[in-house]
Amino acid sequence: MKKLLSIILISAYLISTTELYQVLKIPLLAEHFMEHKNLNQGTTIWDFLIMHYTNNDIIYADHDKDMQLPFKSHDGSIHNIILTFIHNPVIQTLTRPVVIDLNEYNLLENISFNSTYLSNIWQPPKQV
Repeated sequence: MKKLLSIILISAYLISTTELYQVLKIPLLAEHFMEHKNLNQGTTIWDFLIMHYTNNDIIYADHDKDMQLPFKSHDGSIHNIILTFIHNPVIQTLTRPVVIDLNEYNLLENISFNSTYLSNIWQPPKQV
């Protein structure tokens, strides 16, 4: 019973999330092949497959039925599988407090620049 249930659940998952649902359209393929066989007795399965799966630029009168064949359209597989990973942050606590003494750093408070220090690069060229 467990084996049967697991096969059913895996099949349902694969059919709903992959292109495997196209396999369920095989009876439509057989029915459409029989229609072509009735119209032309010389049609083989190979000719039928070449006509419907390699000649994509030719649109026949039964184009709507052709698009219902397996692997002709991708209209049912619109599911997006998004994997999300939840990060569990590690919280670290400090064993002793960190004391920052601002007096140890040189904050450039006592440095002054002459206003003409960089002014000579903005002068026009001089003639000699």
